[in-house]
Amino acid sequence: MKTGTYQIELGDTFSDILKQADGEKELGNFYQSAVETYIYDNPEVFYLDVNKMYLNIEKITRGNNITYNVFINSGDEANYLENGYNIQIINSRLSEIRQAKEEIKAKAVGNTYEDIKMVHDYIVENTEYDSTLSLPDIYNVYGTLIRKQSVCEGYAKTFKLLMDELGIPCVIVIGEATNSNNETENHAWNYVQINNSWYAIDATWDDPVVSGGGTARPASKYKYFLKGMTTISKDHFAKTNFTENGKNYEYPTLNSQDYEI
Repeated sequence: MKTGTYQIELGDTFSDILKQADGEKELGNFYQSAVETYIYDNPEVFYLDVNKMYLNIEKITRGNNITYNVFINSGDEANYLENGYNIQIINSRLSEIRQAKEEIKAKAVGNTYEDIKMVHDYIVENTEYDSTLSLPDIYNVYGTLIRKQSVCEGYAKTFKLLMDELGIPCVIVIGEATNSNNETENHAWNYVQINNSWYAIDATWDDPVVSGGGTARPASKYKYFLKGMTTISKDHFAKTNFTENGKNYEYPTLNSQDYEI
C-alpha cells in the first residue's frame, strides 16, 4: 500500500450482503468504519489519504447466479497517498520513526507507570504545539517524533504508537474539550490501561506551549496525566463516532478516580 496504487482485492466475500436491500449502502458503512478503525489503530500508517481510497463494486451475472467482486483502489486519483508522499519518502520516514521508537523504547524500565510517564514526558518536553495549524505533518507521528511540531491529533497518535511499542494497552479518543478560556474545541487525547484500570492522558494540554509558553510547573505538566472520569469529564467530552454518520465506538470504561501511585 506504500505505493499508493496497490489494489486491495476482496473478491466475492460480500456477495451475500450486496444481494440484500440497501446492501451497497450497508457495505459502504462497514467500509467507512473499517478504514477509521484501521487508521486510528495503526498511527504508523500516516501516509494514507483515506479520502482517495475508493470501494468498488462489480456485479457479475452468470445466468441466474449473481455475485459481486469488491476491491479498493485510488479510483481516478493518481494514488491514495497523502500529498507529497511516494514510496521512497515513506520508507525513509518510516526508518526515521523506527529509530526514534527504538531510542525511546531503550529508556523503558519495565514498570508500567514509569514507562507511561517516560513517554508522556518525552512527548511533552520534545514537541512544540503548532498554533498556526499550517506546518507539514502536524497531524501524524512523523511531525511529532521527527519534526518535533504537532497538534493534538499528532500528540495522541504518537502516544498510542509508543504505548503499542511497549505493549501497554492504549486507545485514541476523539471529542471536544473546553480550554482555560472557556472555549470548546475539537480535540484528541488518550486512554491508557494500568493495573487493570483505564485512565485518561492528554499530553497536548500538559504541554507548556499550549498553556502559554515558558516552563510548566510540575503540577501543570501532569494536570491531565492518568486522570479518572470524575476529573477528565469536567472539560473533556468524548465522541463515540470519529466522522459524521460513522460507526459508534465503545471506549474502555475509565476508573472513576485519578490514578494514585
